[in-house]
Amino acid sequence: MRSRTCLTVLIVLAIVKFLLVPDESPSAPPDAIRVGATVSTTGKYATEVGPFQSLFEAWVADVNQRGGVYLRHYDRKLPLRLAVYDDRSDAATARRFCERLITVDRVNLVFGPYSSPLTFAASGAAEQHRVPFIAVCANSPKIYERGFHWIVCVIDAAPRYTYRYWEMIQAEGKARSVAFVVEDSLHPVGVYEGSRELATRAGLQIAAAEVVPADTADFTPVVLKLKKLDPDIVYVAANIPFAVAFMKQARELKLSPREFHCIHHSGIFRQPLGSAAEYVVGQSYWAPGMRYGNPERFLSLLKTAGINLDAYPWSPAYMMAFEIAEEALSRAGTLDPETLMNTLRNLRITTLGGPVWFAANGVGTINAYPSQIQKGAYQIIWPPEVATGRHVYPTPAWEKR
Repeated sequence: MRSRTCLTVLIVLAIVKFLLVPDESPSAPPDAIRVGATVSTTGKYATEVGPFQSLFEAWVADVNQRGGVYLRHYDRKLPLRLAVYDDRSDAATARRFCERLITVDRVNLVFGPYSSPLTFAASGAAEQHRVPFIAVCANSPKIYERGFHWIVCVIDAAPRYTYRYWEMIQAEGKARSVAFVVEDSLHPVGVYEGSRELATRAGLQIAAAEVVPADTADFTPVVLKLKKLDPDIVYVAANIPFAVAFMKQARELKLSPREFHCIHHSGIFRQPLGSAAEYVVGQSYWAPGMRYGNPERFLSLLKTAGINLDAYPWSPAYMMAFEIAEEALSRAGTLDPETLMNTLRNLRITTLGGPVWFAANGVGTINAYPSQIQKGAYQIIWPPEVATGRHVYPTPAWEKR
């Protein structure tokens, strides 16, 4: 009798538990795909990506207008939900907000901040919490030498950042020497280290290599040294504020090489220099006339976000990050972190900027194209199959000197 009573009690308790405890089945579908990012809305990088929260919002709205992203594990399309914070162009702040995105906002995927120093800090949080992290404009090798699993990067490593430029120089066979002016910070130094080797392979003599503190205000000694050396190319590996200050003083002191190459030469470089920016060569990820990916969709997102391509040339890289995220989510078919991360690492697609896949350390294959400012517009000048204009070398300023 006692055993029957105990059995009855156990059955009753099981029924009560079944009725009171909500279904926590792992197959229960989520209500959205949560994505997060930090954007340097303020601080020194605001000149590079300040309005990009609007670009993220335009992308999310576009995806959701299409019904969301289909995930086969849940057999439904899910909308995107976006969380964005201002990292203030500060590495510690970027790390803190990445932690918040993961632990408070519970995002399924993080887009990294602009710049290598901020990404170096923020990606540590994603690695610690095992959340997929897509780095966008952050290609210092130091980020990818740590053996991290939970990161991929849209763009190729900094040492290869301008390899197409050196291919062009070698193919043309006109330039014989180059002098480097380098801002002593993470990304510019990484670009310089690779470019020095690439220039040597292209057959150029290294006339000088001036690594200068990032806060330098007076470039007179450097400019006078370069005037005396008279290299064919003056190659400035620097962020835009540094490059603008150097170029102003170089023009004032009548430094006139056959070509200036400033790795970052966007609209906010061109505007303060005016005509002094004409014929400067730099790097662009995309220009109207290139036909990879879906340029119409990209231009529509820029219009919705109110972003000018010339002023914000990193916007194509962010579009590529969006394309990568959409495709990875679709192919993974689930929000399981490990499945999504493995799908990202094995992804191979053609984006707005061309084909992309990832090395074992997470580094991507997208490289910038050499572009030249001609009559105030940016022309891709190499390789021939994607060029929108012809390389002007030497510049008219050198020919007139």
